[in-house]
Amino acid sequence: MKIGIAQTAALKGEVDKNIKNHLLLIKRAINLGADVIIFPELSITGYEPELAKALATHIDDSIFNRFQELSDQNNSIIGIGMPTKSIKGIHISMLIFQPYKKRMVYPKQILHADEKPYFVCGNKQTYIHIKGNKIAIGICYEALQPKHVLKAIEDNANLYIASVAKSKEGIEKANAYFPRMAKEYKIPILMSNAIGYCDNFLSAGQSAVWNKNGKLLAQLDYKNQGLLIYDTELEAVEMQQSKIEKGQSSELDTIFQMYLNAKYHLEQNGIYQWTTNYPTLLILQEDLKKGVLYTLQLQNEIIGAINISEEQEDEYQSINWQYNDSKVLVIHRLVIDPKHQQQGYAKQLMDFAEDVAIQNKYTSIRLDVYSQNINAINFYKKREYFSRGVVNFPERAYPFHCMEKEIKPS
Repeated sequence: MKIGIAQTAALKGEVDKNIKNHLLLIKRAINLGADVIIFPELSITGYEPELAKALATHIDDSIFNRFQELSDQNNSIIGIGMPTKSIKGIHISMLIFQPYKKRMVYPKQILHADEKPYFVCGNKQTYIHIKGNKIAIGICYEALQPKHVLKAIEDNANLYIASVAKSKEGIEKANAYFPRMAKEYKIPILMSNAIGYCDNFLSAGQSAVWNKNGKLLAQLDYKNQGLLIYDTELEAVEMQQSKIEKGQSSELDTIFQMYLNAKYHLEQNGIYQWTTNYPTLLILQEDLKKGVLYTLQLQNEIIGAINISEEQEDEYQSINWQYNDSKVLVIHRLVIDPKHQQQGYAKQLMDFAEDVAIQNKYTSIRLDVYSQNINAINFYKKREYFSRGVVNFPERAYPFHCMEKEIKPS
């Protein structure tokens, strides 16, 4: 059996966007063979107690149908974090989707004092049964209470998963506590933590897997989304975590080959947006020298790149841009290696670029996209980029749409 632990960043209260992010990570976990995929505490809304009442819903809400469909289609069990309504009040819950079975809700049983003004306690432990295993779930604070783990042991659980939203201080306590409990009670313990801001603190990631001897098998970093896939039979962990960094000159040949692979892939689909004269090795070399080319790496393999700068093409002067020219960020040469496409990595690079724009107080982002690349146009439209006109570049039979997005302060 393989268990997937997801480490995610939740956008505060942005349920639809967070669901889309979950679905991408679930698909990646399934591709890695995961039978079970578990997310952090309140992963769908973010850990935001003051918003919980307004965002709370029921397990049968249609917004969760896609999770059930993925569970059914892939014979996988999925656990996500969401506030739920009950007669007694609002619960911090994990929603559990099993193939062709009734959905389950596990409401957190032991609340921290500062959660009690917003939430009520659950009163029953829920277990996941799969392939002869009995998996107990603990949600954040209660997972650090010995009686919660002991109750799971008494109920013959043979694996414990902590779904948490913990700060650096909280993770330090977890890193000391969970291996001790795993070793003492001979039970593997897995922890899924969030990253990014939650409520009034910064979640510190570092999702981890400890075996039944308390040995740390793998741990993600503190700032990037990722997956840990624990093989219970082999007692081994496969880690998948991507990161975005400034490209290095030593990576030039690898980066250029990726662009060539993408160019070939586009041409196989009848899209001739790149030529033998663009992008060239020299262009990419100059990008690296200027420090404007960022790479997306997955386990130290470069799988994507993006140019983020203030450099606008001369052709842009003919466009009637809508937003202030005083501080504009420009995106060029977004690329994902063909074998990693359709997995949300372009979104990750664009999220990064837009965050750069927000943090540096840019008023808008501009880019151009080939008019024959319909998938790319739709991708940008969904991100609220609007076409302001078209321009032509040498050696292309069709024009490029010049697109623009307003950047609003966070």
